[in-house]
Amino acid sequence: MFSSQSFKDGVKHAIGVPALGLGSSMFAFGAFLHSAGFDIYQSFFSTFFTFALPGQFVMAETILAGGTLLNVFLAVLLTNSRLYPMTVNIIPVIRDSQTPKWKQYLGAHFVAVTSWFNMFAVHKSIKQEEKFDYFIGLGGFLWANSVLCTVAGYLFSNLVSYEILIGLVFINPMYFLVMTVSNLKEKKMICSIFCGAIFSVLLNDIFPGWSILFAGIVAGSLGYFIFKDEVYE
Repeated sequence: MFSSQSFKDGVKHAIGVPALGLGSSMFAFGAFLHSAGFDIYQSFFSTFFTFALPGQFVMAETILAGGTLLNVFLAVLLTNSRLYPMTVNIIPVIRDSQTPKWKQYLGAHFVAVTSWFNMFAVHKSIKQEEKFDYFIGLGGFLWANSVLCTVAGYLFSNLVSYEILIGLVFINPMYFLVMTVSNLKEKKMICSIFCGAIFSVLLNDIFPGWSILFAGIVAGSLGYFIFKDEVYE
């Protein structure tokens, strides 16, 4: 798997903008952990095992607020629950009948917004038997790069100003936004995004603090039921 050409192609895809966007946010997270009093081992393992930046921030902030282990677990579970439908969505697309279970579990660990979105942007141009190795290369490199950038941010946080660190946090969300807009070609995606934007505003007065979550659930469900009879490739 790791020596195949498709794996190497996935790594090449990750090198550049995807790795820079995600890595910059992880660098800022590492600097945040350093300033918050966490040690370098905690910083390393937070990305090594979690690889989900919003959940990592929630974990750190809950611990700093004095939350119990149960508080941390529930907060991170809710924050990272978005990765479950993403995993259910992408694994059947990239696997084939010959893909063993252990590879699928390994691939699930590399599912993040950046790897998920970039894989869907190119998967139709890749042979089915090569898709899984390609994703392992793509997602695996992004994961390894994120771990290194978290540690680098921890070690070199004193060399970067606070303003720059704040800017680094937003590079990856802006990259994801640009990728989303550039791929607004399918009706179901256009419908879901615009419905989400509308409902988030409408629900804000009713459910302040929860409007985005509820809007996403409602908009995604509407998109599914409206286009459920179409073939999802």
